[in-house]
Amino acid sequence: MSRPIRRTLLASAVASLAVMTLAGCSLAADASSSSDSSANSTVYFGVSAAETGQYAQYGEQFKQAFDLAVEQVNANGGIDGHPVALKYEDSQSDPKQSVTVAQKFVADPDVILVFGDYSSAASIPASPIYTSGKLLQYGFNNSNADFTEKGTDYQWSSSTTTADEYVWEADYIKDQGVDSIGVTYLNTSDWGIPAYDAFKAEADKIGLKITDAEAVDPTSDDYRPSLTKAVAGDPEAFAHLGYGPDSAKLVTQLRAIGYTGTFYGGQDEQSFDETPDAEGSVIPAQFVASNPDEAVQAFVTAFQAKYPDDKDVTSFEAGAYDALNIAVAAAKAGGTTRAGILKGFQEIKDVPSVVYGSVTFDPQTRRILNPQFTPTILKDGTWVTLDK
Repeated sequence: MSRPIRRTLLASAVASLAVMTLAGCSLAADASSSSDSSANSTVYFGVSAAETGQYAQYGEQFKQAFDLAVEQVNANGGIDGHPVALKYEDSQSDPKQSVTVAQKFVADPDVILVFGDYSSAASIPASPIYTSGKLLQYGFNNSNADFTEKGTDYQWSSSTTTADEYVWEADYIKDQGVDSIGVTYLNTSDWGIPAYDAFKAEADKIGLKITDAEAVDPTSDDYRPSLTKAVAGDPEAFAHLGYGPDSAKLVTQLRAIGYTGTFYGGQDEQSFDETPDAEGSVIPAQFVASNPDEAVQAFVTAFQAKYPDDKDVTSFEAGAYDALNIAVAAAKAGGTTRAGILKGFQEIKDVPSVVYGSVTFDPQTRRILNPQFTPTILKDGTWVTLDK
């Protein structure tokens, strides 16, 4: 926990208080891990996510999926008779806020696991707090490899890494017969720059020429200067290594300056709603709502029944839905305490998943074993799979 720096005699007093507070948090964590909850008591998971701010869209998508999954779990008996409930805290997906949220969850002995945060940039600074509180931090959306590689046994993720995704994308683009590509990427150290580094390394390896690469601000409303530079070399195709909202703006402006090549990019399908210029865009996906798989269609049907105003069911909702069910499986396997659910994550295998089919973690990396991507294209306003 961070504490303001005091001067002279107050410094030692505050320092002592901070140590006592940390000890208290640790004791609370240990107490919550010592035995299973009493019969039929509620099992609480925390959610650190953006309810307001720049990434509130994703926080809402996560909440919808979490709430649906909780309803289904409780309708089927909960966790061995224990109902499940969620405690939400608004982190704004901001590193400072996520640390404060982590402190609050660690101090709450009822919470046995925390989902989040949306971005690795917000999750990683909070990780030491969760580790010190022996509280599992399930960064199910965190693709930055550092989240788990530099984390501890208390950091787990069912997201593929940034390198996984963009090595695959470079290979796929080359396999389509493309020899040259213009690139933009988010100028963010936690995600955009590592994404570009992985993409460029693979492109260099396989002979995919990057005619120009431009770093862009994810909050910008005008990408045209960067786009003009990126297409000046007349690349055969164009890739944006970014999120959904910036991709939707960027592809519209890319078409406005006259570029007609295939656009690869954007993570969130829903962000392309009402974006006619995105037609024909291609993204790597792990979840496609049109997948005829019985489990996928059951999820999509249930989601749309609960939220009839939502046109699309995306990988963000699917990932959160999976995460809740994976956490429940771990609690069933290991117990409804902080120590128990950690044990469960280390042991669960072949958990049903609408994203992956089934989930088994590598206990060393604390990530999914052998994740796969599916190329999808926006066709007539709907995302459908492409033949590899």
